[in-house]
Amino acid sequence: MEPEKCPACGNENLKIHEQIAVGRIRSARTGKVLKDEGYLDTTCWNFFCKCGWVGETLTQ
Repeated sequence: MEPEKCPACGNENLKIHEQIAVGRIRSARTGKVLKDEGYLDTTCWNFFCKCGWVGETLTQ
């Protein structure tokens, strides 16, 4: 269930904080990222509002 507005203040412009898993290749010697292999999976996300309200964390 996605909230349509903030339950604390009624703001309809909520934001989503996502944590994603991304594949990448790094140099073992330097630690430099050599290649990002792109988006792989969203691990969890939550809604938040500028008033400070944060929704519960949802996982996939």
